[in-house]
Amino acid sequence: MVGRDRRRALAPVLDVHDHPRMDEEGQQPDPAQQLPQPPQGLGYQPPPGLGPTPTSRPVPTRDGNANAGWVVLTGGVLVIVGVFLPWITATGPSGTFSASGKDANEWAFLILGGFATVRGLSMARPGMFRFQLGTPLIGGVILAVLVALRWSDLQKALDDLRSVPRVTASLGIGFWTVIAGTVLVLLGGVMAMQRRRL
Repeated sequence: MVGRDRRRALAPVLDVHDHPRMDEEGQQPDPAQQLPQPPQGLGYQPPPGLGPTPTSRPVPTRDGNANAGWVVLTGGVLVIVGVFLPWITATGPSGTFSASGKDANEWAFLILGGFATVRGLSMARPGMFRFQLGTPLIGGVILAVLVALRWSDLQKALDDLRSVPRVTASLGIGFWTVIAGTVLVLLGGVMAMQRRRL
């Protein structure tokens, strides 16, 4: 009888060990202690430094760069047109004589004028096409050097023509058009460089 009573008295004590051990509690976290999940929705913004990096938006074209492009485009067109117009006009007893840049094989002006036209159009309308070869300022400087060289050559040709009796000679409108186009290309190149620095 004593043994049976002793077993009954120890039974509640044995039930204490039925609970999980402390090391087992650490392996199975309580669901109530888990961190809250961020809300999922359209208006949710992650904290700074977390979450995916926002995609970069395309930078809109600056109006100043477009204006510079139109100036360069106009200058390039003037240079091309000026090559086909008279560079020298001489008047004598036998009539009037004129020579254009095309007659003198001034292909360098045509090429540089074409580059300036295309480059200016790409600056003014970048959505149409991209043309990144060269800069308008460098093209304008090369045009200015060529204009200075041709000015000297044309002045010598004018002196030779004027040395003939009853002959008058002057620079034609074509060369002045090339000079105006060169100035515009240079001006547009300077404007584009200023916009880049800003």
